[in-house]
Amino acid sequence: MSHPHEGSERREPAEPRPSSTPTNGEGRLDGVDLARWVAIAGMLAVHFGVPFLEPEHPVARLVEQYAWGRSTLLFAFVAGISLALLSGGREPHTGAMGRTTAGRVAVRGAVLMLIGWSLNAVIVASGSHLTVIITYYGLYFLMALPFLRMAADRVAIVALAALVIGPQLLFVLRRSSENGGWMAHFTLTLNDVDPAQILVDQGLLELLVYGFYPALGCLAAVLAGIAVGRLDLRSQIVRLRLACAGMVIAFIAYRGSWHAWDTWGLVWELGTREEISGPLPTDDARRLLSSMSHTSTTPEVLGGIGVSMVLLVGCLYVAERLPRLVTPFTAAGALALTIYVLHALALAWQETVDLESARMALWINDHLSELSFVFAVVGAFLWRSAVGRGPLEAGVSRISRFLVPGRR
Repeated sequence: MSHPHEGSERREPAEPRPSSTPTNGEGRLDGVDLARWVAIAGMLAVHFGVPFLEPEHPVARLVEQYAWGRSTLLFAFVAGISLALLSGGREPHTGAMGRTTAGRVAVRGAVLMLIGWSLNAVIVASGSHLTVIITYYGLYFLMALPFLRMAADRVAIVALAALVIGPQLLFVLRRSSENGGWMAHFTLTLNDVDPAQILVDQGLLELLVYGFYPALGCLAAVLAGIAVGRLDLRSQIVRLRLACAGMVIAFIAYRGSWHAWDTWGLVWELGTREEISGPLPTDDARRLLSSMSHTSTTPEVLGGIGVSMVLLVGCLYVAERLPRLVTPFTAAGALALTIYVLHALALAWQETVDLESARMALWINDHLSELSFVFAVVGAFLWRSAVGRGPLEAGVSRISRFLVPGRR
């Protein structure tokens, strides 16, 4: 979530764009913004319901089923692409520019965590069940710092290692905690002194291990996005390879998990996969073969990465061929942080408002799905046309440039 700078005397040189990628006039990749909107739309559909359809409508249920969990991984994947473009695209920033970029990304990550903690305090106070993901994304940014100077092939290797090691390590740590092992004692000790855990119940271990979007499980999607963002996304060959690879990856992940349960007989010992969506029980390591949403397993993350690759290619083509038609949606994708915060506040409002006190409040609550989609698209389009950057996006960028000014 991205840049500009103020000043009337001497301006900082613009950071180089990846010259081989199709962009709009602001140097953004329209297809990436469109993919980010797809993730936002999935999030809104899961939290508010599919707009203009009854909850029990087959299409609505299908959309919610496929958006649940995959929107999170698509967000993480697109965040990785944004980090790649911010850090030089096909030619990673090195030297002084590399240090400046790393500093700014670190500030962005820290600011996102502060925003997330503030929002989480509101959510907890309201009694809403939303898990604020912004804080997790801030930690993802910080954990991605060592890999911002790497080329695509090296980042891909690190992403593969994170995909293989992260979910298994996550399972081992959770199991140790649940069984009263060393992780349980370490967690109690750290949580007693972790200010974020004490104040807003979102401390370091919550973000890294115990939460709904644990960094140990999701970091592979961010790193995969960085690797893809280092490629020539304008090349038709690269896009075709990405789409084909994404389909193969998704097929292997989901089909392999299905076979583990239905063909290899895990369903008789562990129950159906669909019974558990979210953090896995740690009673049996074979549960790591599940691909259900928010389980943070290798099959789930791998499948989400594959789907994200295919969606990215589709969004790149659509944004290229129908730019005017998708402009409102790319605008909404560019204001993702602002829209997320507003949607979280709307969820908090739902928990606290007295719906019997006013007909307007009742009507808004009943039509919040439609209102959220229309407001996100129309509001973002009007704001971007009249003002430019989203308020929170611009704020995060200015803070990072103020604290890490770079070369003059």
